Amino acid sequence: MKINFTVKCADERELIATKYMPSIAPNRQLIVINSALGVKQGFYTHFATYLTNQGFTVITWDPRGIGLSSLTNVKLDDAKMRDWGQLDLTAVLDHVVNESWANWRDIWLIGHSAGGHLIGLCAHLSKINNVILIAAGTCSWHLYPKTQQPKMLVAWYVVFPFLYNTLGYIPNRLGIGHQLPKGIAIDWRNWSVSKDYLFSDSSLGPHFYSSYTGNLYAFGFSDDVSYSPKKTIHDLARRFANANTRLELFTPRQLQKNRIGHFGFFKQNNNDLWQQIVLEKLI
Repeated sequence: MKINFTVKCADERELIATKYMPSIAPNRQLIVINSALGVKQGFYTHFATYLTNQGFTVITWDPRGIGLSSLTNVKLDDAKMRDWGQLDLTAVLDHVVNESWANWRDIWLIGHSAGGHLIGLCAHLSKINNVILIAAGTCSWHLYPKTQQPKMLVAWYVVFPFLYNTLGYIPNRLGIGHQLPKGIAIDWRNWSVSKDYLFSDSSLGPHFYSSYTGNLYAFGFSDDVSYSPKKTIHDLARRFANANTRLELFTPRQLQKNRIGHFGFFKQNNNDLWQQIVLEKLI
């Protein structure tokens, strides 16, 4: 069973989220899934349903500018990528606790891609004991395979600036399946061409990566070369300098798969992967 609900952020922006309720006797743990950039929360339905069948309550949500949390006119949407960690995730977690759906110690965060690397911007991170990062790394262009770097530089220095300065947004195909408001595209672009990704951005104010002392499980896949290759995953994990970190990179063959890539983990009927990589950490 699932229900949609509304979350109001500190700046009055409203987000649409979904609560998946267990199909068997529930345990105390609640899982919040943070989406990848440009990916609607519905992409995680199969994974969320699997977890509810194991007794977990699951929350998925669309950050501002994406899916059900986007404005009708993308050109009028002032969403920024930084907002997803600083404002949106903070509001989602506050809602969960204020509604007495879970205590802080019983919340698990699962972040896919940008949904993982932005969690350190959330002031509540220190209250969470357990974080799982799936295919989540920083996006500095120089950490990508050399075969990927030319097209990335063309995108960041030519294509993206041209599109958001002329159209006022990034169209679906280049926004990884969803049109991106200008502010989101600018954050993503500026951080990606910086030497130290978002850690180079003094306008962000305080962040909370190095102060996190809980358990951090970081997982990646060897055939994910376009979005979160090995060096980017290691780069993100090292930012959580005081976490109890376990980092593993798998080849598809190790997991009896032909391909996993950046999105394949969450595809339907991956129960074997979900049990091995996630469920065993939760129980």
